[in-house]
Amino acid sequence: CRSRPSDLDSRVWDVTVDTPPMGQCNELENDAVGCHAATDVSTRCRRPPAKPSVVASLRIAAGTDSGASARRALLGPEAFAVVMEPLIGKRVGYVRPAGHVGDALIELATMQLFDTFGIRWRLQDVGDPAEVDVLAFGGGGSMGRRSVDNYSLRTQALSIGLPLVILPQSFADREYRRFARVFVRERASLDLRPDGVLAPDLSLGLAWPEPGPPVHDLGILMRRDHERVGRRLQLARDPEALCKTPAETLALAARYRRIVTDRLHFAIAGLHAGRDVTLLPNNYHKNRSMHETWLANLGCHFAESVEAALLRHAAQARHGRRAAA
Repeated sequence: CRSRPSDLDSRVWDVTVDTPPMGQCNELENDAVGCHAATDVSTRCRRPPAKPSVVASLRIAAGTDSGASARRALLGPEAFAVVMEPLIGKRVGYVRPAGHVGDALIELATMQLFDTFGIRWRLQDVGDPAEVDVLAFGGGGSMGRRSVDNYSLRTQALSIGLPLVILPQSFADREYRRFARVFVRERASLDLRPDGVLAPDLSLGLAWPEPGPPVHDLGILMRRDHERVGRRLQLARDPEALCKTPAETLALAARYRRIVTDRLHFAIAGLHAGRDVTLLPNNYHKNRSMHETWLANLGCHFAESVEAALLRHAAQARHGRRAAA
């Protein structure tokens, strides 16, 4: 966990969030998604241990065991039928990828969709005997050898000898291994896995309560790891360093009327909140291709740089003033 960040200039660069200080994170949410360190290129992703209490915690965090009201998703369950329906009637062992809080947003949506489709599932530790029919490796952006931890995790999962289904993923490079089925979340990755089946990133199916009105105009939140492109903005903070759980990510995004970010799942969190979102490129095709494949149709903008995004905002403001005159 991290301590609460200091306040910044709220006029443009405010990216503060009311989060608990170190050691006071919500216990259930920590169980569900782990307590991730601030993003750093030298920091390896960690996979929280699979323990019995996690399943209940995930369902509580996802809202599948609660009576929460007024939930909305960017895409309805029908968009994910191609992924979920083949798993119906099977005992599914869900293998958690190594990752950070953006990946945990995918995981919460996965649990919701499993329950929506009536899929029987359990968290599967690849070191334990498997009492399931099929393994499902969680979605994200970890296919290929770029993510050493996740490549090794898939190797261990394959060694169990059960069919291994890859939930919607991006490929950073080729991975020629015999999976039972591979779902690819954006079109550019199909070039690296031609037998893949195109399906949305599962976080687009997350059902979450609609937030209240924004409290700040503009939030510029940028990654600081190896996927960053362009110059580093000194005042822009990384959502991965500010948020420990999906709920905090969604709450942070909801604070802003307009969002500029190169964090894919922070952009998706902003879309869930109904905000004006501009996604910037990362250092491979993921962000651009996700925008072209899905996010543009959901109202997300794309810009090549922060400066280009701010120029678009300025042009919108001028147009609004002329229209009001």
